[in-house]
Amino acid sequence: MSTVVKPVKLGESHDPEVNELLQQAKDGWWNDTAMFGVIARQPDLLKRIVPVFEAFFMAGRIPPHLFELMRLKTGEINRCTYCATVRASGPRDDVAPKEGAMFGEIDESALTRREYLGIKLAEYMAGDPNYIPDAFYEDLKAEFTQEEIVELIFGCSVFNFGNKFNITMRLDATEESAYPTGMHYPFNATQDAAE
Repeated sequence: MSTVVKPVKLGESHDPEVNELLQQAKDGWWNDTAMFGVIARQPDLLKRIVPVFEAFFMAGRIPPHLFELMRLKTGEINRCTYCATVRASGPRDDVAPKEGAMFGEIDESALTRREYLGIKLAEYMAGDPNYIPDAFYEDLKAEFTQEEIVELIFGCSVFNFGNKFNITMRLDATEESAYPTGMHYPFNATQDAAE
């Protein structure tokens, strides 16, 4: 099955601000416009969600590469094919050598303490955050300020939203991007096996 809602293509909107946000997605955010393009079917939502991403990804309190590692981990746990495939363009070079330590069982020895805790937080939040141990919160408090903890949890909440949105939309990369198209989600794989 293809993407549930066809993305607005770059330059297709009658709203110049939407076209500019799609251009940013293509040139900067993920080098792909699919997610922003689907959200652009509701231009006001797109115009509001992009500043949310900017508020933590570009704020400078938490390095962008840590947010990207956390985003990838939530994508893996939630089985979001799009999220686990598409990479944020800015921190790509800083993230690539650490992906092996992040996917699957987290290899704490290959990460800084702050990276490990951020990725572990993402793992907990993508699972069931009701079961985050008190000791883990103490570890977070030893490494991060209260403001940073709010930002980490907020950012990870947005990533989980993105995972669920993209999975439900069965989002696929656009033909114009360098990412592979024809992405499969677990339901698609089950359907393919049944046929």
